[in-house]
Amino acid sequence: MIKAIIIDDERNSRDIIALMLGKYCPEITIADTATDCADGIEKIKQHLPQLVFLDLEMPDGTGFDVLAGTLPEIPFEAVFVTAFEKKFLHVIRFSDVELILKPIDKESLLQAVALVTERINTGSSKDRYRVLLENFNNSRPAAWQLLIPATNGQAYTINIPAIEYLETQADNCIFHLNTGKHITAVASFRYYADLFTSLQFYQINNNQMIQISNISHMDGSAGKVVLKGGSVLDITERRQRDLLQRMTHH
Repeated sequence: MIKAIIIDDERNSRDIIALMLGKYCPEITIADTATDCADGIEKIKQHLPQLVFLDLEMPDGTGFDVLAGTLPEIPFEAVFVTAFEKKFLHVIRFSDVELILKPIDKESLLQAVALVTERINTGSSKDRYRVLLENFNNSRPAAWQLLIPATNGQAYTINIPAIEYLETQADNCIFHLNTGKHITAVASFRYYADLFTSLQFYQINNNQMIQISNISHMDGSAGKVVLKGGSVLDITERRQRDLLQRMTHH
């Protein structure tokens, strides 16, 4: 059995999660519930749960405050629950922590439970929560860290400035780092391309996206962009003009 706690200031939300878990997840037992951050931290310390369903915004703080007040001393997995997707989605995605949106639906809840149950059963690294809190406390996303679940079953934490470029490979995404190392991520190129749109990254063709600060120079006549690490990549003529304009105004 997996011991769980629900921390949410909305009674309706607590009741729905408890009802769905009772109906569809017999392996999870709810040890307690809490209505705010302070109470939640106390309940976590009291019950030492393996899983916490955690509202992001409560009257006395955020779900991040609960994590900061309990981890890493109490090594649980968390599923964030929120009605405000845009506000925190970015920082959560960078750390690969599970998130479900209100109103809560069965499919989203079961998918999140399946993922965190696997992490609990395999003793998966809790590094994602350290990454989450460090990024949350850093107002410069360009300096954030990214946790990448890889196809080899490992999870790698890298600094955003270390990424030279990323490219698609079948349904996966390959990260090329300025150390010469590369990581094949489980998620798709499109997933990360969408994630990086607000950073200083640029998609140079259908399959590759570069970090602008890693550009050495462009060979316009050949339709190539040369990176500081020596990689030479194709860029379309239209995107070359657009990239030059973007670099000029940066």
